[in-house]
Amino acid sequence: MRTITALEVRAKFGQVIDEAAAGERFIVERAGVPVAAIVPLRDLDAVDPAQLVEQRIAAIRAIARSGQRIRERYGPVDAAELVREGREERQRRISP
Repeated sequence: MRTITALEVRAKFGQVIDEAAAGERFIVERAGVPVAAIVPLRDLDAVDPAQLVEQRIAAIRAIARSGQRIRERYGPVDAAELVREGREERQRRISP
């Protein structure tokens, strides 16, 4: 990611756009303070807050579905006990 001044963006707009289209990311500064970003269009979802929220909600729902499938298959699950068992197993493998 490169830093560029607002003046440079104005003077080299076409070049900056071409570089962004090729994958370069820019932080635009005005008076030494970051004020904007120029990113490739394919990266826009990664910086769009609404898109990030949707992705996180989808991930939470997927985790909930996985938990439901596990409960249906194995019955109630005690997460603390599973963690404890995993730690004990790891300790057994590490200790002679």
